[in-house]
Amino acid sequence: MNMKNSIRQRIICWTYAVACLIMIAGCKHHERVPKSYIQPEEMKNILLDMQAAQAYVDNMPYDSLHLRQEKLKYYYQQILELYHLNHQEFMRSYEYYVMHPVIMKMVYDSLLADVKRRQVMVDSMLIKKRFQHPIEK
Repeated sequence: MNMKNSIRQRIICWTYAVACLIMIAGCKHHERVPKSYIQPEEMKNILLDMQAAQAYVDNMPYDSLHLRQEKLKYYYQQILELYHLNHQEFMRSYEYYVMHPVIMKMVYDSLLADVKRRQVMVDSMLIKKRFQHPIEK
């Protein structure tokens, strides 16, 4: 009786382990972006550049909202050209990411990590500069 229970428990454990592996493999498969779309690393870089353009335009001393929007549109177009994309290609991929929020979250998490890394680098350079000996300047 003990041997039957032991065998049964092993079968259940192996079945559970195989089911978990299949589920993990299935999730990873769904988290991959098809090659016909902008891949996550490139999408992160594009969105990071677009965020920088937005911040730059937001700090411009334009009185007109229309001028800001036109300037931002121009910068976005320049960014897309930098990545050899047109508006339709970008929007097609962006819509894919919107429809797959887990992947979009991964892209934004990566983007935020990049921003934090850059902020730490800038902060450390400012601290070094601030505490530099006057003769070393």
